[in-house]
Amino acid sequence: MTTDPKKTILGLLEDGWNLPWTPAFSADWYDQKIKDPQVIITHLHTRTQPTGFSEYPSQTTKRIHGIYMIDLWSIGDETRRWSMIDEVDRIIDSKCDSPGDDLEFLEVSGFRDLDEADTHPRTYRSQITVEVLYYG
Repeated sequence: MTTDPKKTILGLLEDGWNLPWTPAFSADWYDQKIKDPQVIITHLHTRTQPTGFSEYPSQTTKRIHGIYMIDLWSIGDETRRWSMIDEVDRIIDSKCDSPGDDLEFLEVSGFRDLDEADTHPRTYRSQITVEVLYYG
């Protein structure tokens, strides 16, 4: 694997974004100084499995299944949060069979809301799970 799937996902979202406003995109960290909506991609877990049997296991190609989280943050604007969920889902779905770089497949496999209701203005946050498949 020569490309970090996190960077591939980030590039797909930045290049495919088609809403009238653009959030701040980044990898790994939420920036509290930015008050605009933010999209942050983080790596959660990767599992590898050999694709066959070999006398030399270190030389066997592996099927790699990665799980990434896309956090969507919107300060005080719940409508923008829902628009971002729909937009991320649209972009990932449109690229699922040909995501680019070394990835073979990617899909949205779920999401959850993690709103921070005790802040003012309210912080709306959703976390989308994206699963990727590649070989290495």
